[in-house]
Parts: sequence; structure tokens; C-alpha cells
Amino acid sequence: MGPEQNSQNETIPLLIDVLQTRAASPRRGRSSPAKHESAGCLGEVLPQQGSGLSVVFATLCIVDLFGVFPIIALPRAIINCGWIGIPLALAVFSVQIYTARLLGRCWVMAERINPLIMLKSRYPYAALAEEALGLKASRLVSFLLDITVFGASIPNLLVASQNLQLIGLKMSHWNFEFSFCYWLVLVGIVLCPVMWLGSPKDMKWLAGTSVFTVASVGVLTWVTMITDIRDLDTQPVPQLSWEAIAVAYGVIAFQFDIHPMILTVQVDMERKNELGKAITCGFLVTCSLFLTTTIIAMWRYGSTVTPNLLQGMPANAPLYADVLLVTLQICLSMVVGGCALYQDVEDKLGIPREFNWKRCLVRSSLVMLGVALGLTVPRFDLIMGLIGGALTGPLMFIFPPLFYLHLSRNALSGVRRHPVWMAAERLLLLIVILLGVAATIAATYFSLVETVQFAHFTPPCIVNVTSASRAWINDAFSYDL
Repeated sequence: MGPEQNSQNETIPLLIDVLQTRAASPRRGRSSPAKHESAGCLGEVLPQQGSGLSVVFATLCIVDLFGVFPIIALPRAIINCGWIGIPLALAVFSVQIYTARLLGRCWVMAERINPLIMLKSRYPYAALAEEALGLKASRLVSFLLDITVFGASIPNLLVASQNLQLIGLKMSHWNFEFSFCYWLVLVGIVLCPVMWLGSPKDMKWLAGTSVFTVASVGVLTWVTMITDIRDLDTQPVPQLSWEAIAVAYGVIAFQFDIHPMILTVQVDMERKNELGKAITCGFLVTCSLFLTTTIIAMWRYGSTVTPNLLQGMPANAPLYADVLLVTLQICLSMVVGGCALYQDVEDKLGIPREFNWKRCLVRSSLVMLGVALGLTVPRFDLIMGLIGGALTGPLMFIFPPLFYLHLSRNALSGVRRHPVWMAAERLLLLIVILLGVAATIAATYFSLVETVQFAHFTPPCIVNVTSASRAWINDAFSYDL
């Protein structure tokens, strides 16, 4: 018996199992206890137990995916856009909500068209790309996903290490100065053994704790800014700049990058057709935290707000707690968010899924590669804009509309609308795609230009540790010097 016949003998029972499962499930979209594995919240592969994620827990997963960066790192990019900053953010948020919900609808259609796609739920975005656009598109999406997840670890490592230098300086009254360049290496070494453990097992406890941490960071940041009694020489909000708008778009796309992971949440939901509710609620929670923080920062600091909002705040107990919670949440998000990348790389290398030394070697190598690249980056928000513009933009604004345009044409998709509404929706999707392409090109160009300009004046750690650390200190403590 040849390998092809073996493959057919294995696939046919799986197809029968999927079809029987779908037939036995209620029409309201409740997921039934299939025997295959599906990707749960935050990329963990969980066996189905007969009950999926609720809308509330799915919302917690989404808020956890956003993390603390919209609170501490996004206000600067928005304030630099001047009066158009907040309207720009709201406009991008609206499109992100629309395309994220669109992605969820595409998965439901794909399940109707091809029930076997449920067996590929370990990598749902790539499976959806293959169903809609073919194998080459699936490989491109897999590549973008892996590079995006890996690239996201670089600003995470930078912010965590800079926070450790920040709290050391402020708590010791400038007596303990240990460069974030050295902290960067130490944080990477400490994280390596944690990465070996794979995905967290108790996802509900993890998501709940992480969301509580995010909310606590928001409140502590507001309290620290409002109670800042220093007489600051704040600068007015800058004038409108196309470069600032393009960079802000990239930073927004990076920090609200849930599209690569949103399907893993939907696959394990109890009612998959209610993903839109969880997306909307998750955006409302995080956007409320971000907008409140940005308004207070604009009123209190103006255009002098630092890239990491915590850098320019006065030394006190709330700030210390805030810094520690931010660092904890960032490290936790790296452990959880990197699982999809690690699993994909290990599968492609043929590494067994059980714990072994090859897993330890691969994951440690990826972490330390992120550390090495972090040493070459002069500022974390620059890499955010570059990754957000060049990589996450297509995953958010280009592929979801393309998937929907192709899948909705299939007679099995279940799309039944008036021809006028369908034509209007397709026109809207084409506009989103064109805007996504234009924004991706502009954000990538301006982010590269700003990175080169900044690196010319401020060398990264790999060039000169002392200069890189001193430049960061001058920016972080400009009010105290």
C-alpha cells in the first residue's frame, strides 16, 4: 500500500467525522465536540471538549492580544499628527473592526464550502488563504505571519529592557545606571527557558490576569500623569505632517494587530458567528483606555511626550508599580504570542511536538536572534512603524477583502443579498484594498526614512552602548535634566 493510498485512507474517515459533526451541531453556529484539535485563544492548540469560548472570554482574549502598547506607546505617534491624530486613529480603528469581522465571516463561509478546512485549524489564516486564493497565497501569508510575530518581539524586548533601566535609575536617584543594552541580553536569556514550555495550559486564568494587568496599567498611568505637579515647559501640538500620519498609521497597525490571531479565537468559540461581538467589545475596551490616556497626555505634556509614555513621568510609587506591570505583561505576551511562530517553525523543521532538546534549541535561537536585532535598532517605535506598515498592513487591510471577494462568489458560501447591496459592498472592499496598498507603501517609506535619520544621530547599542544609553536617558529624563 503506497503513501498516497495511506493518505486517502486517513483523510476519508476524518472527512466523515467532520461532516457528521457538522450535521449534528445546532444551526445557530454552536461548535460541536469534534475529535480534532483546534487552536484556542492566543494560539494554544486545545482539544475540543464539547464547549467552546464564550463571547465574554473571547473579548478578554482580544484585549489581551492588544496588551499595554496602545496605552504607553501609541499616544506619542497620535499627538505628533496634530489635530488630525485622534480622528485618524478612530478612522483606522473603524476599518480594522470591519476587516476583522470580515475575516470571521470568511472562515464561516470557508467551512460551508470546504468542511475539511476545520482540520487545518492549527494555522487558520494560512488555511483560509489557501481556500480563497490558492497555495502560493497561503505560503505568502504564512511567511508574513511568521515575520510579523517574530518582528513584534523586538520592540517588546526593547521596551522591557528600557523599563528595567528606567526603574533602576528613578528608584536609586541616578545611583544605579545599568544600560538597557545589557538588560536586553539578560531579558532574552531569562525568557529562553520560559519559551521552552510551549503554550500556557490555563488560558482563562491567563487571559483574565492579563486583562486585569492592562486595566491596572491604564489607571496607574492616568493617576501618575494627573498628579504630576512639576512645572513643565510643554510644547504645543505640532502641525499636520504627512510623514507623521504615515508613521502613526504603521504604529496603529502594529499595536492593534489582531488579524493574524483572531481566527484562532473564532475556531474555538462556542458560537463562531458571534465573533463580531467580541471584536467590537475588545476594540471598545482598548480604544477607551488609549483615548483617555492620549487626551490626558496631550493636555499634560503636549508634543514633548516621550515614545514610551512612562519615561517622562515623575518618580513615585504608582510609576514603579506601573513599570513593573508593563514589563510583566510584555514578557507574558511574548511567551503566549510567540507560540504560533514556534509551532510553525518546528513543524516545518520536522521537530516532534513533545518536549525535546531540538525545541529548546530552535526557540532559544529565535529569542536570541530577536535580541541581536534589538541591539541594532535605535528606537522601539521606529521598528513598530516599519513592521506595522510593511507587514501587518496587508494582513489587516488587503487579504481579508480579497478573501471575501473570492469566497462570496461560491454558491456554497451562503451569501444571499440584494445585487445592489452586494455591488456596494464589493466597491467598499476595493476601496479598502486600494487604501491599504497606498498606506502600506507610504508607511513603509516614511518609517525607513525616519529610522535612517534617527540612526544617523543616535547609534544603536551594537555600535556604541554608552551613546545609545545616554541618548535614551536624555529623551527619557528631559524634564529632569
